Amino acid sequence: GRVVEGLVEGSVDNLHCRFFFFFEGEGGMTVASRWESYVPEFYVASPEMTAERVALVKSSWESIFAEGGKEALLQSFAESFYAKLFELAPMVRPLFKADIRSQARKLGFLLSTAVDILDKDVDGLVATLQALARRHHQYGARPEHYGAVGLALVWALQTALGERFDGEIRTSWVHLYSTIVSVMLPVTVSMIDEEQKVKIVNEPAVPVDT
Repeated sequence: GRVVEGLVEGSVDNLHCRFFFFFEGEGGMTVASRWESYVPEFYVASPEMTAERVALVKSSWESIFAEGGKEALLQSFAESFYAKLFELAPMVRPLFKADIRSQARKLGFLLSTAVDILDKDVDGLVATLQALARRHHQYGARPEHYGAVGLALVWALQTALGERFDGEIRTSWVHLYSTIVSVMLPVTVSMIDEEQKVKIVNEPAVPVDT
C-alpha cells in the first residue's frame, strides 16, 4: 500500500517529542498495532494512574488556583497552552475557527472536569475522551498532533506551577497524558481507517481492456 510519512519534533525542558507518523493502505498494519506508531517519545507504555499519582495530579491542579480568581487563572492557563501548542505545531492553528479565548474557556472546563472525576467515574472519563477524539477528528485533528498537545500541556503546567512542578508531579501528569493518548488515539486511527475504506469503496472502477 501507499505510505505517507511525516515528522513532528519539539521539546519542553526534559521532554522531547520526535516521532514518525504513517499510514498504510491495503495489507498494512491493524489499528491495534498501528496506533502506537503515532505516540510521542515521552509516552509511557502501560501508564499507571495509581492513587498517589491521581492525588498529585488533583492537588497540583488545584494549587494553580490557590490564590483565588479560578476562572481568570484557568483562562490564562488555557491561553498559555494554546500559545505553546501553536508554536510547536503551527499547522494546527487553522483548525481553530472560533475565537481562541472561547476555545480556552472550553479547554479549561474540560481539564477541570477530567481532573475532578479522575478517581470518581473512570468509565465516564473514558466515554468523554472517546467522544472528544471523534469530535476533534471531525474538526481535522490528526494522530500526529498528540505529541505537540502533550508537550504544550506540560509546558503550561510547568509555567503555572514553577518550582512546584517537581519530578513526581511531572511523572504523574505524563502518566495521565499517556492514559489519555491510549484512549483517544485508537479512536482517531480507527476513524481514519473507516474513511479510507469508504473512499476505496466509492472510487469508480477502472475499466479493464479486453
